[in-house]
Amino acid sequence: MDKKETIEKYLKQSQKENQPIINGYDNDKNIVSDPSAVKTINNILEHKKKVKDRMLFLAKEIIKRAEEHDDSKLKQPEINWLIEMDKEPKVEYGTPEYFEKIKRWDKFFKHHYKNNKHHPAHYNEQGVYGMTIVDLVEMMCDVISYIKELHVYQASKIIKEQKERFDIDEGIAQILINTLNYYFTWVGDFKPLSDEKK
Repeated sequence: MDKKETIEKYLKQSQKENQPIINGYDNDKNIVSDPSAVKTINNILEHKKKVKDRMLFLAKEIIKRAEEHDDSKLKQPEINWLIEMDKEPKVEYGTPEYFEKIKRWDKFFKHHYKNNKHHPAHYNEQGVYGMTIVDLVEMMCDVISYIKELHVYQASKIIKEQKERFDIDEGIAQILINTLNYYFTWVGDFKPLSDEKK
């Protein structure tokens, strides 16, 4: 959904609720008749701008991470290690074979984690509690991208596996699951969690 569609959706919702939006250009509509309200409206608009600026800053950081995700895998020495690893049979994520492969290719994983903040192991003993919101967003998108046409029920299962593996707090894990359910169920390849359980 682009900016124009988002604004139109917001305006339609506001009209349904009979709550006109004050944007500083509504004097001719007599939405606010009290002249002393100008200060209040300006304070609200100033606050909105500050929140918008900070949210857009985080959004830009997320976009930057999206562009640079796993770039270290395309550089030396990681690319050579991955070429050799890919000669081995594929193993399912989270299985004993998966963790055995991690152990055997310790040099690759140590290098990769050191150079990528979306892995809890990047922060050593702190783990997930050393991460930022931006790190968590990238981590969440990373772990749900291993399986093609991933359903939200499967994604929730992966988050729960990550919770056990990295000792993630129940609250943080639930927020990640909530995010998956809210933002990814509209995609064609995804099904709502409630449908998966039927």
